[in-house]
Amino acid sequence: MPKARTAKDFAAAHVREVYGPNKIRTALAKILETGPEHWEYEGDLAKPPYGLSNADLTEFRDQFAPYWVTTAVQSGKAARRVWFGDAKVAAKFRAKAS
Repeated sequence: MPKARTAKDFAAAHVREVYGPNKIRTALAKILETGPEHWEYEGDLAKPPYGLSNADLTEFRDQFAPYWVTTAVQSGKAARRVWFGDAKVAAKFRAKAS
């Protein structure tokens, strides 16, 4: 007999407010798995192995503010958002990147 599906299982698969943040958590775990201080530009999170959508990032980014840093604008280049797998590492660079 198959395992019963729960409301939590349904939400994880079909409720955007649940699966969107879960996908971001999974991406953060992959970043951390790569290395304790590894980071990724936000645009790269839409590519493999992360596969996040821009809509997920836009809608749920603020829930994960401790994990990203906005870089300073330098020599004509626009500021970029950089994500770390560890919020403590991001905090270390937040003041330096401004």
